[in-house]
Amino acid sequence: MAKRLHIDAIQTAPPGKVTPPDQARSVFISVPPATVAVIAQTRFQVVMYYNPAGTEESPLTVAARVKESLSAALQERPVLSGRLRKKEAESAGGGRWEVKFNDAGVRLVHATAEVTMADVIGSKEAHEVQAHLAYWDDVTQFEGDGYSIGVSCSLLLADPFFLIKFLVSWAEIHTQMLTPATLLKSSMFHLSYFQRPDRPNRLRSIELALSDTNRHPSSSNPYATMLFEVRQRDSSQSYDAMAIACLREATARLKARPVSEFVLIVSHHVGDLTVKTLANSSSTTTVQSDDVECDVAWWDQFGMEELSLAPGNKPVHVSSQIIFDGNDDGLVVIMIPESETRLLISVTLPNV
Repeated sequence: MAKRLHIDAIQTAPPGKVTPPDQARSVFISVPPATVAVIAQTRFQVVMYYNPAGTEESPLTVAARVKESLSAALQERPVLSGRLRKKEAESAGGGRWEVKFNDAGVRLVHATAEVTMADVIGSKEAHEVQAHLAYWDDVTQFEGDGYSIGVSCSLLLADPFFLIKFLVSWAEIHTQMLTPATLLKSSMFHLSYFQRPDRPNRLRSIELALSDTNRHPSSSNPYATMLFEVRQRDSSQSYDAMAIACLREATARLKARPVSEFVLIVSHHVGDLTVKTLANSSSTTTVQSDDVECDVAWWDQFGMEELSLAPGNKPVHVSSQIIFDGNDDGLVVIMIPESETRLLISVTLPNV
C-alpha cells in the first residue's frame, strides 16, 4: 500500500516587528528568457531530522513554537520575509528585479507522514522525498517517534550560506524562548486549537514513493554540488575567474562531464545580487583562473549539525541540496559574507 504525506495546516510567520518602509534588495538578471524560469525555481533545501525522545514536547508543540521563534528571528533578517518582484524587463529576458521587504512572512506547513523517520533517511529515494519535506518551512511528524523541519529558499531571495547563518541564529532564539522566564504554558499557535470536528483535519495528501528494498542511502538527484572556500588575493581578481576555477575543480573531483556554459549567481550579503550566464571555454582570454585556490568545504561545518531546538536535542541527521534544472548546464553561486575574509562558492553539475 502506498504511503502518504498529509498536509495538516498552512500558516504564515511574519516578522515580530514592522520593517521600516522602502527597503529592498536589487537583483540584476542577465540570462536568456528560458533560463529566467529555471533560475526562478532554483532553491536551496535543508531538512533536519529530530528524535523527541527525552523531551516533553510533542511535534505539534514544536510546530507551534516554531512560528513564535521564527517571527522573532525574522526581525533581524527581513529579506527572508520579503517577496521577489520584477521592476524592469529587458528584451533579452532578464532585467532588474528586487526583493521587497514587505513583511509578507515565511510560509509554514505542518504535515504528518505514514512512514517512520528511519524509512525516509535510509531510502534510496530520499532525494525525491526530501522535496516534499521542505515546502518552504515545514514541520513533518513521522509515525512513531521523530519529526523533521524542512526549509526551502529561492536563491534569488538568499544564498545557502546566508540561510544557514539565519537558521543557526533562529535555533538560538528558539532555545532562549524555552526558558521559564519567557515560555508560555501553551502556545497560541497550537494546531489543535484550530481543528473543528465538522471540518477535515487534512488539506491534501501526497504519495511518497519509497522502496521496501535496497535500504541504503543513495542519491537520485540529477545534479551534484560541491562547496569551496576561496580567498580573494586582491581586488583585481574577478568573480568570473573564481567561478571558472571552482567549476573546473568540481568537474575533475566529481568526474562530471564538462559543461560548455553555466549560470553564475553573485550574492553580496550587504548588497545586490547578480545573475548571468558565462562560457566555460579555454578560449576565454578575459578570465585568468589559474591562480585561484579552491579549498573544499562542507555545509555542516557552519553549524547545521548543532541546530538544537531543545537543550541537548540535536538533529540525528541533516540533509541539504541545491535544486537546479539547468538542462545540462552548470550553476555556480558565489557567496560574499558580511565580515568573512574568505568567499564561499558552490558548484552544481549534472550528476552523470
